[in-house]
Amino acid sequence: MRPTRVLIDLNKLENNIKTIKSQLDSKTAIMAIVKANAYGHGILEVAKSALKSGVHSLGVAIPEEGAKLRCQGIDCDILVLGGIVSDQIDLILDYDLSICLFSLEAAILINRLAGEKHKKVKVHLKVDTGMGRIGVRDRDDAVKLGIAINKMEHLILEGIFTHLSSADEPDQAYSSIQLDRFKNVLNDFWRVGIHPAWIHAANTASIVNLPKSHFNLVRVGIGIYGYIPGHTSSSESAIKVEPVLSWHTRVLHIKPIDIGSAISYGRTYIAHEPRIIATLPVGYADGYSRLLSNKGWVLIRGRKAPIIGNICMDQMLVDVTDIPDIEVGDDVVLIGIQGDRSIFADDLARLYGTISYEVLTNISNRVTRIYGEG
Repeated sequence: MRPTRVLIDLNKLENNIKTIKSQLDSKTAIMAIVKANAYGHGILEVAKSALKSGVHSLGVAIPEEGAKLRCQGIDCDILVLGGIVSDQIDLILDYDLSICLFSLEAAILINRLAGEKHKKVKVHLKVDTGMGRIGVRDRDDAVKLGIAINKMEHLILEGIFTHLSSADEPDQAYSSIQLDRFKNVLNDFWRVGIHPAWIHAANTASIVNLPKSHFNLVRVGIGIYGYIPGHTSSSESAIKVEPVLSWHTRVLHIKPIDIGSAISYGRTYIAHEPRIIATLPVGYADGYSRLLSNKGWVLIRGRKAPIIGNICMDQMLVDVTDIPDIEVGDDVVLIGIQGDRSIFADDLARLYGTISYEVLTNISNRVTRIYGEG
């Protein structure tokens, strides 16, 4: 087996879901978001474990992800959260996926094609309350679309939802404005006799910060993988979840270098004194960002080993001068815990100005995922 591998602890995934569920009303269901290969954790294995842990449904970004789950026997409701183009409609129909709709033209087309295949499609109407991506922006237009969908023979208006853009910020004023806009649309729906079964707005951050956003369904992504976004990470009120994923490799080669020795492409590191360096068989093609060159670190024998020189496509170098008894084959932690030290996706994200989501989803598919419990 290749020494660079990712370990996924499914017990931690299950415990995270239970922890999040404990923050909700007993009548509020959970949709586990498994898009982007389950945030780098492996879509099929995570989906199975999440369903076993009691989630109601799954959320994906594109129909292709939903089709992959169906082909592996996943039969729960699967909502495609992103917009689609006409070429993807057959996937929705053939694999019995629920769809996000926000335009009358799309609704008419999907209704017609569903009729030709004698199918019915579950629809969640998307309201844009301030995110600015997809969704019906105008309140009256949202109601008109809901009425039109409700009349279509082959569409079932099962849900209505919005997405909060700033729920991870300390100031919840904008999220409250978004929720007020959403509630106005809901009131209009009820006034005309439309009562979707599922109403959802909350993501992981708003589960923690904004209980009034929960309604009867919440969409949980990063939280089930063990991370709480934004300022909630250090908040005393933050729910306690554990990172599910750890990322490991092994020491491939060790050698001493002299004063003046240049390391890696571009000679961005020059030794000012004799050092001992180790080569690791992992690089940016595996998803370990080149932006961590000369600023990141790894853990070996429970100690920090700083990255030196530019990270290469398939290898990188670390300074192990201060790590006694190091040997070729020693385990190296890129993300995870070793001894009494840890390094997680949040730590790496802060080093090069991104978020934990990107760190996790960037882990390449050529890195083997190994699943276990405990």
